[in-house]
Amino acid sequence: MQLVLDYGGVIVEHGDERDHADILGVDPNSDPYPGWIAYFAFRDGFVQTTDGYLDLLKTLTGASRDACREYLDRTWLDPDVPDEHADVIRDLASEHRLVLFGNMVRPWVETVLEEHEILDCFDELVVSSDIQRPKPHPKGYVECLPEDDRPVAFVSDEYNEDLLMGETFGMRSIWVETEEETPYREPDTRIADLTELPAVL
Repeated sequence: MQLVLDYGGVIVEHGDERDHADILGVDPNSDPYPGWIAYFAFRDGFVQTTDGYLDLLKTLTGASRDACREYLDRTWLDPDVPDEHADVIRDLASEHRLVLFGNMVRPWVETVLEEHEILDCFDELVVSSDIQRPKPHPKGYVECLPEDDRPVAFVSDEYNEDLLMGETFGMRSIWVETEEETPYREPDTRIADLTELPAVL
């Protein structure tokens, strides 16, 4: 089976980026929040490198480059990756083909996965910075499909923005339940977190 795993919310948990706004010397309640503008620019392919992201963040906030780097290190490069999630991913990789799918940028994903020694578990990384389209644009889903006819399951904590589109491509939907979302329709499978995935497969 091919398993498509959402990055944020399934594999890793990011905190609120605005909790570190003091590093940049900006108001966390500013709208639009400058940290998000810089992130979206990189995520969607308008900015091509981490250096470009840092330059844009510096321009938007007036913070020093060192402060912008510290901000990056404490936010996107330091998500919570539970040890049990890493263990499950290693076990799944021994039996299934794994594809990571996320609205994220490749160098940051690679850095985090390498740090937790699970980068090699993934056969492919499909990230929005590469395809220059965020989910739920169909381009990313096409990239996640296997070349053969093996079954595909997509695991995400967002049904309405992620899994619903995956179902239109024939992917089985496995929703990691959250209180923040009410699915538009019933997913194929519900789990409480990634550790329950092997049992339902």
